[in-house]
Amino acid sequence: MIYQSGNRTTAHLKTLVLLGLIAIPGVASAEPLIPWPWLESSRYSAWNQNRDQVRSDWYARRALDPVGARQKYYKGKVWPPVPRPEGVSQLPTHAYHAAHYWPHPYACYDRQSVRDFVSAQEEAGWTQATTLYDYHFDRDSQTLNRAGRIQLNWIIRSAPPSRRLLYVQAANSITASQYRMASVQNEAQEVLGEMAPPVILRVTTPLGRPAAEVDRIQRADLDSMLAPRISPPLASGGLGGGGSGAAGGP
Repeated sequence: MIYQSGNRTTAHLKTLVLLGLIAIPGVASAEPLIPWPWLESSRYSAWNQNRDQVRSDWYARRALDPVGARQKYYKGKVWPPVPRPEGVSQLPTHAYHAAHYWPHPYACYDRQSVRDFVSAQEEAGWTQATTLYDYHFDRDSQTLNRAGRIQLNWIIRSAPPSRRLLYVQAANSITASQYRMASVQNEAQEVLGEMAPPVILRVTTPLGRPAAEVDRIQRADLDSMLAPRISPPLASGGLGGGGSGAAGGP
């Protein structure tokens, strides 16, 4: 038994020595015949990295699968009868992720939709605030009047740099619109020089009315008011006399 055990030990040692000699890189080849798995230069390591990359890309593509049960057609019926996504089912890991972090990512979509809505309103508001309308120009020469110059100075001095754009309402003709843009450009260059913001022609209509027009409407309304038709109250003596007379009657 001892002799057989010694033979087995010797055989194992010979096998290990032989494997070590085979694994030692030769002169012609820099890589051993049996590459060690933990070496970065081995073929196994490169294959393992490529496999991990392919697997990661595959999971990334499947991560966009919709959440929930899939709708299937079976024996003339659609299961379930309510609208559901179709196609392959969601991966178990992704289904667990969706259940664990619910309502993510739908809450993110809702927040982004609100941000987009507010951003659109903010953009429209600043566009309206930085637009020079018809009542900012003289009717005959199409140059900026006093109200237009005040509005222009507010835009180039008080508006944020990202909103510092000069919009001009388009006139009824191309020539009048060009006169308006030239007048605005000249006024802006007198204040800022080459740093003047661009002038953009905009086809729009004012949402409000000029203050002068509102004042005329209010004054005309006050002037056209009819006299009150309710007579003033009677004197206190007449009320008392009538009351006493009525009281002293039969």
